[in-house]
Amino acid sequence: MRLIIGHPHAQTDREIEVLVNVYDDGREARVFHAMELGPKFRRYREENSNG
Repeated sequence: MRLIIGHPHAQTDREIEVLVNVYDDGREARVFHAMELGPKFRRYREENSNG
């Protein structure tokens, strides 16, 4: 699984959180969660601002 936090487009300051299942067996990655950045991952973002 991979967490991506970022801007949905260049004209906004708000951020979104996206969770993606990434497979090692050649299957295509699958997004299963995408929403405006909430408190759970906002804290993670603040603690790990460099990536």
